[in-house]
Amino acid sequence: MDFMKSAFNLFEGTKYRASETEIQKLASNMRMLEERGMTKLNGRLIESGRKIWDTFPEHNFAVKLISYHNQDVPISYEPDEGLRRPPDFKIELAGLTYWIQMKRLSNLERENRQNKIVQKIKDEARKINIGMFFGCDMSENFCENDIAKLIDFLTNTSKNLEEGKKYYFPNIETPKAIVDFWHPNKSKIASLTLGISGDMDVVEETGLAKNQIKQSLINAASAFEWDVDKYTINFVAMDASKHEDIDLCDAVFGTEFEMFTRGRHAWSREKDGFFLLPDFSNKVAGVIGLKSKEWSPVADYSATLYVNDVFKDRISDFNKLLSFDNVIHFKMRPQMGKGDFDIG
Repeated sequence: MDFMKSAFNLFEGTKYRASETEIQKLASNMRMLEERGMTKLNGRLIESGRKIWDTFPEHNFAVKLISYHNQDVPISYEPDEGLRRPPDFKIELAGLTYWIQMKRLSNLERENRQNKIVQKIKDEARKINIGMFFGCDMSENFCENDIAKLIDFLTNTSKNLEEGKKYYFPNIETPKAIVDFWHPNKSKIASLTLGISGDMDVVEETGLAKNQIKQSLINAASAFEWDVDKYTINFVAMDASKHEDIDLCDAVFGTEFEMFTRGRHAWSREKDGFFLLPDFSNKVAGVIGLKSKEWSPVADYSATLYVNDVFKDRISDFNKLLSFDNVIHFKMRPQMGKGDFDIG
């Protein structure tokens, strides 16, 4: 594989103007993953299309894992072991097996349906003879019956378009799609090419509330069909670069609230946290919150481990996986109705 070419082409199909350094770094990361047997993850990134920004965190996290462990530590991506839904990463280390599932925001059924729609839009758009990329965010109610009219809309709009302007299909009052156009950075293309697409109705990550984060953790943790035990540790990892720490803590430990006890002002938490859910309290040892160290799609992460209190005595095992910047767990004190945070 020509990693430099693949990295260049990947960015070229997006509106993001990657620097030469970013392209080189991505190429280097792809080579590292290839050498550690993660060809499938490289392919996932290259073919991700509308999910490219969701796939970068997986790619970056894989690089972080293999950079921390030498070649003797087996690390695999979506291992084919007869599992109904294999978690994203499996790491075998010092007699322990670590399973890690990256957080997913999308509904799988809807995602599969949208992928088919996106592919048809991509194929039809190539028949429009204008050498530009376009982006297309679709609403929840966009369906296959809308594709033909959208292509007509693209054809008419492309005759007199303004780069960077947002165009609403079929109208601004009740849009089913929002489209914009841009020229390639360096390469030349012969026809209208779909660069990126997404969901018009999805709130940006900065606006994700506690309940949305919690639901995403539930979706991710559903990959684990087994409990944490002496030899097996399950984690959910998530790109938390645009999340507020308070929302993460509310989601995993429970909603924070003010209280007065014995005449003193204090804080406590509701018993509505992810770690307290019966279906997952023994299945997930912790949540790994990843925050980008730089403003770039190709980035290293700082890592905070939010520990399920049930497994707080396993922290020494957890620390074998990565060098965490912070290790946090919260324990309720029933006699006081309050809780303590421990930060390591």
